[in-house]
Amino acid sequence: MSYADLQKPSPQTATYLDIWKDAVDANNRAYKARGDQRFSDGNAPATEAHFVIWSSTKSVVLSILNTVTGCTLKELRAAAGATVKRCPLRIAIYEGLQVRTLDGGHACFLELASPVAGASVTPQAASYASYDVATKTVKAGLIIDHQAVDGCSQNIALYPP
Repeated sequence: MSYADLQKPSPQTATYLDIWKDAVDANNRAYKARGDQRFSDGNAPATEAHFVIWSSTKSVVLSILNTVTGCTLKELRAAAGATVKRCPLRIAIYEGLQVRTLDGGHACFLELASPVAGASVTPQAASYASYDVATKTVKAGLIIDHQAVDGCSQNIALYPP
């Protein structure tokens, strides 16, 4: 899985921001409603994890959005510097100029603590995704301390086939 910071829009994150525009806008409104004006020059905190499948005729983006207003805490693993959240999942299917965005329910999002300056970085946590061509499904999940995170491994069917 790759990650994108959607707080400051950029050409590199435009595709993912487009998939989540309504949710990012709702998150911005929630911050403003609480009187938080710190993010007037961009978006309120929002990060996204994605997995992209390319073909000559179709591209599919599996995307998980991490915002305070859209996610719930699943577990905290302080020793590994990892927070696991349940966040909304969308599947965007690109065929030529047409884009279909489907609600995929929820999936686990891995949020890692920033490394301490000068400390060696040995990742103890990772998110993963792989595509099974035969079944047209994506297997996604999280691993922390060499163990799959309970309730986070899932097979996601890409519809329509």
